[in-house]
Amino acid sequence: MPLHDILRRHGLQRPGATAVVIGGRAVTYGDLVARADRINAVVAACPRVQREQPKLREIPVFGLLMGNHPHVAEFLAAALVGRCCVLLLDTLLPLKQLHDILDRVAPDILFIAGRPADPFQGFGFPVRSVETEADLEILLAAAPGPDRHGSGEDDPFLIAFTSGTTSLPKAFLRNRRSWRKSLAVGRRHFETGPGLHTLSPGPLAHGLSLYAFAETLDAGAAFHTLDKFTPQAAWKTIAENDLQRLVCVPSVLDALCRHAGHAQDPLKSLAGITTAGAKLEDDLLNRLGKIAPRANVTEYYGASELGFVTTVSHQPHDGGYTRGGAGVGRAFPGVDIEIRPSREDTADGTSGTIWVQSALTIDGYLWRDDLSAFQRDGDWSTVGDVGRFDSAGHLHLLGRANGMIISGGNNIYPGEIDACLKNHPAVKEVNTVGLPDTYLGKALVAVLEFEKDVERPGEDELIEHCAENLQKYKIPRRFLQTGEWPMTASGKVSTARLVDWIAEKDERLAVL
Repeated sequence: MPLHDILRRHGLQRPGATAVVIGGRAVTYGDLVARADRINAVVAACPRVQREQPKLREIPVFGLLMGNHPHVAEFLAAALVGRCCVLLLDTLLPLKQLHDILDRVAPDILFIAGRPADPFQGFGFPVRSVETEADLEILLAAAPGPDRHGSGEDDPFLIAFTSGTTSLPKAFLRNRRSWRKSLAVGRRHFETGPGLHTLSPGPLAHGLSLYAFAETLDAGAAFHTLDKFTPQAAWKTIAENDLQRLVCVPSVLDALCRHAGHAQDPLKSLAGITTAGAKLEDDLLNRLGKIAPRANVTEYYGASELGFVTTVSHQPHDGGYTRGGAGVGRAFPGVDIEIRPSREDTADGTSGTIWVQSALTIDGYLWRDDLSAFQRDGDWSTVGDVGRFDSAGHLHLLGRANGMIISGGNNIYPGEIDACLKNHPAVKEVNTVGLPDTYLGKALVAVLEFEKDVERPGEDELIEHCAENLQKYKIPRRFLQTGEWPMTASGKVSTARLVDWIAEKDERLAVL
């Protein structure tokens, strides 16, 4: 059954049941669906903006720049239950990137919260600020009537973004059919149901929490998130509401483990933890046994473009966990995986590019300024990750596409950071690397070579320069300078040796 029909059924059969809680504000299933219908009506009544993308010409599109604001739930539900498509904008994007995106794919109306609306005026579409309950009621009162116009399963309902090697994120479309199939498979694999109330404290503009929002509503349970993450707030939310499931990146789990010493009791209500975005290391997995002694832990490897790829589950055992498998696990149900070696891969042919055949993949990007990441070959797709299978059929990741670094669960291309820093007039060359970090998984370090006879910037100036062009989590934690580089035989900078230099505090590097 399509997701919009399931949500509508929940709204009719369980109108008073809690659907979403954000920042302490609860919305019932009845109110969620009723308000989502009226938001669709508001959007459908707006004059249609002319868009170049063929799949978006006939569909009402609304922009959403609200982060985890308490009122965001109704707007996300509007895209799930109606015929509108949401352009989901990340509040962490710099203003210039937001403007560039709106220039490329303009919505019919933009809803905004948590920031001034003035910088978004003048694009040719209306901008509505929804900060308070009164703002929301005024908006809904202007609706011409509930819009229950159905949508096609192949129509897009979501325009989302994934990190690119250039400064502008790449946009992609998701249609309802791909998520309906994904939710049906996930419902069985993750064993979701009306009693599995969930906390996912990450940004709803990111795939992990957004999908948790949809699958929790699909199951008829209550979805909880935070307007701003702190381990104290997450712990309190789970404990006070007896939540059964937690969905988050490993860095959040690490923060909860660190906070455990301040809590009186472990989180005994948790029956399941789902994590993705980075490999769950053995040390962190074992520490989870002390804070969630009853929870089965499921991790999966995937990508925004591919959906689920592999999965592995770990069972609690005597205060720790018994690993369910090596690497990133076996293929997710309904997914086929091939390893296609190339000349750059190992000579024995066992490693290569990971290709996926699945009903969960996107068709492609709305735009791409490079030739990296997502590619199709008939029914098969890849984002360029490199891996191999072991003898037990477990997939091992050997490298990320284009040297991608995962920091705090975020996919980051170092080339994007390098390009940003090279735009500073004093910078001649730069290489950004990821160093092991117990909290983030990898911490970003930028090594720079400066132009001669120029005034060299300090760290604060470089941070400010990055903040004008990059999301906060892409700004390096450390800046080092050098006058020479470790080179490979082919004349390229050796990232591996550069990491060694940093670890060894090589004299050729200096703190900025």
